[in-house]
Amino acid sequence: MLTDNNLSTQYSKKQYQEIAEILLEKINQNEYPLGSKLPPERTIADAYGVSRTIVREALIALEVKGFVSIKQSSGIYVINKPDANYCRILGPFELLQASQLIETNIASFASQMITIANIESLKKILEQELHATMNNEFDNNNDFNFHLNIAQATQNQMLVNSLKNLWEHKQKSFNWQQLVEHTNTKGYRLQWHADHQQILAALCRRDSVGAYKAMWQHIENEKNILMNLSDKTSIDFDGYIFSSINLLDNFT
Repeated sequence: MLTDNNLSTQYSKKQYQEIAEILLEKINQNEYPLGSKLPPERTIADAYGVSRTIVREALIALEVKGFVSIKQSSGIYVINKPDANYCRILGPFELLQASQLIETNIASFASQMITIANIESLKKILEQELHATMNNEFDNNNDFNFHLNIAQATQNQMLVNSLKNLWEHKQKSFNWQQLVEHTNTKGYRLQWHADHQQILAALCRRDSVGAYKAMWQHIENEKNILMNLSDKTSIDFDGYIFSSINLLDNFT
């Protein structure tokens, strides 16, 4: 988490998120114990050189996540602390950006390390995925298993662990889960299946550039759909901050 000494001057994240993280760290360290009041908005704003509007958004974010309670004409009270497993809640588009940067390279490397057994496993997963989609069965792990099996095809356990960690963050993110629920339709799932087929075809050809491009496009397609489904007025919307970075020009 951020502390007082490393408040970012960059635009990698919104200022209110940085202020929320600083306050949450102080709560975690018992500088603001359970039941205590946080300083007034103006005091926090002056301390970090931001507007009261930024502070108010940070406090709302902490209230939404259940750490503080904002009582009109009384103050902001600490009602919860992060548990030992708490990590900053990542936004959907921050997760997608990480996926695009990590999984494209995993797919590219997997194309050179993949075995016949890996290919057969991926084919079976796609068959299961299509069968489930045609029967409107969306509560399954076929999507995750497809991506996991590509990581396993690298024969590198560290890359497998990285892929698992990335997807675990998705499972922990309420905003991610809430957003992707809208894609639990046959139409969207058939699009994912078509993307997966393109990725597998490149892997079968041992085409490292093709695998990179197919995975990049798959995640780009997902990003564009989720962008259209997002509430862009929400203070938690991170689509403009963590937009896609087009690295495909490197593969010409």
